[in-house]
Amino acid sequence: MRRRTRLLILCLFVAATPACAVPIPWKNCGKPTDLLSITQANASVWPPTVAAPANATATFDAAGNLVNLRLFLLNGIAWWFDSGPLPATTSAGFVSLPASFPMTVTSPALPLGAGPYVTTHTFGGRTALPVTIVERANVAMDVNAPVTVTVGLSFDGAPGFPLAPVAGSAYAVHVQMTEPGGAEVFCMDLIEPLKSAAPFVIIQRPSAVAIPTLAPDGLAVVAVMICAIALLGKRRRGA
Repeated sequence: MRRRTRLLILCLFVAATPACAVPIPWKNCGKPTDLLSITQANASVWPPTVAAPANATATFDAAGNLVNLRLFLLNGIAWWFDSGPLPATTSAGFVSLPASFPMTVTSPALPLGAGPYVTTHTFGGRTALPVTIVERANVAMDVNAPVTVTVGLSFDGAPGFPLAPVAGSAYAVHVQMTEPGGAEVFCMDLIEPLKSAAPFVIIQRPSAVAIPTLAPDGLAVVAVMICAIALLGKRRRGA
């Protein structure tokens, strides 16, 4: 028992070493001719303790409309995608999304140069065990703008996401990217299981406008000032 505990602790501290690296079980739904190919995708912990290698932020307006969904995806390269307003409906704490929807690349800036890439990113770390992802990729040719990006996001098989995180859930992410000429950059499917209640989607809503209030002493001062102004007005009219 002690030996297993020591081995676990060792792996947590040297998670980047081959002995403790766990291959991420993602599916390549692309073609051999895709411009982006992944040669390594390892995680220090799998299933992840936090949302990795993909997570999202949903921004709602005051009326409850989904005005933007921002997706972060580590797929050989650190990608940021934004959707803009989406036709989403919210019921019983669940936000239903279309089965697939378009998104735009926010980062990296395109064109993306050809060549090998090595990307290391650590997710979480404040309230949960951090997860470090190391990925190696090769870009066969420059990726030119504007690309077409199609995304699908589902929670336990239903397109969409819950407003509150649920432990023991699984998120499915599908991302496909093509160039203007039709060349596919990449296509990937990922099932991201979360044993903890760590959020996959962070919810952002407009902050409520605080109405300024006065302490009782302040209210008394204001009342005295109003009475004084009224009394002065009467004297002037009497004069």
